[in-house]
Amino acid sequence: MTNTKNKTVAVNFLRMCVGGNVRSAYELYTTENFIHHNPYFKGDKAALICAMEESAQQGPNKTLDVKKVLEDGMYVAVHSHITLPNNEPGIAVVHICRFENEYIAELWDIAMIIPENSPNENGIF
Repeated sequence: MTNTKNKTVAVNFLRMCVGGNVRSAYELYTTENFIHHNPYFKGDKAALICAMEESAQQGPNKTLDVKKVLEDGMYVAVHSHITLPNNEPGIAVVHICRFENEYIAELWDIAMIIPENSPNENGIF
């Protein structure tokens, strides 16, 4: 993985959020006019901060294991495994960040609960 500033920002932002440091992550790494596309919450910054804080409180001790980080111009995609402390297989997630001046301005996220018994011998990662 080639390290560029935007890749590092995207990974640091996600690790902080999953680790429960949501407000600090948003203060450090997002633009003032940040928007997102998660269909379960209003599309503004405040709504996603609240949702991520609630998630961190409900499921402390989650970890983010980054598998791939891809960059294309102003976009960075992070393919990760979020593990849960209860030994469940966890969640496979792809976050796509659009950057403005080295800050995240827009975010998409796609998540899938990892099935315990998949017939796919290649695995999810």
